[in-house]
Amino acid sequence: MKKRKQPFGQNYLVDLNAAKEIVHLAHVKNDGCLVEIGPGKGVLTHDLLPLTSKLIALEIDPILCRGLKKKYGDRENFHLVQADAQKIDYGSLAPRFQVVSNLPYYAATPIIKRLIHYRKHITDMVLMLQREVAARMTAKPGTREYGSLTLFIQYHCEARRLLEVGAECFYPKPKVDSTVIRLTPRQLPPVVVNSETNLFQLIHTAFLHKRKTLRNNLKELNGRFHIAMSAIENMGIDPNRRAEELTLQQFAQITNALETKND
Repeated sequence: MKKRKQPFGQNYLVDLNAAKEIVHLAHVKNDGCLVEIGPGKGVLTHDLLPLTSKLIALEIDPILCRGLKKKYGDRENFHLVQADAQKIDYGSLAPRFQVVSNLPYYAATPIIKRLIHYRKHITDMVLMLQREVAARMTAKPGTREYGSLTLFIQYHCEARRLLEVGAECFYPKPKVDSTVIRLTPRQLPPVVVNSETNLFQLIHTAFLHKRKTLRNNLKELNGRFHIAMSAIENMGIDPNRRAEELTLQQFAQITNALETKND
């Protein structure tokens, strides 16, 4: 009998102890709504259902949906939605909800960015990711993992690592280990800028070529290059440093300086 191919590249969590630990760390509130993205075969679902008054399982794979419906369809608090987590309107699911998910490796970052777009609806997110991606989201300035993704995530959320999960806890066994993180949307950003768009354009430009210096990367700003250099030097920052050495606060200061000079 042929094994079924995984059309969406899933690696299913099969370690029951790991599942119980993730659910324990999620601190699910009984009176709230919970969204589980990519429940797969329902290992996390099994432990989440008794803890919440409403669980919305968001699954794209029609075959897995049939299995989930057969297994949990008779539970009053189980609601199955077949949809693409990268495209769905999360605001249509519930006014406020928590997210718990073993995210598919290939789509983790775009799904998280979409969730952040709907962050006003989300209390917090407990997510299992490829370890390298989790390291980038929780990185500190001056480290190899620190980059534009770090700054995007930490501008919008508080990010914290919760648990390391080995590859042996999955089937098929992936070539990488995983990390569970908690992302808690911020009520207010940690820095003040007039334009978030300008902030992230600056960050993107500064990290364009990671091994190049700020001076070299920011030449992409063209007419605003000299303004940026002046702002950096006035802040006491060596323009020959790399972007990974700057904090979010420093990027915000440079952004505001560029906007002031453009007024």
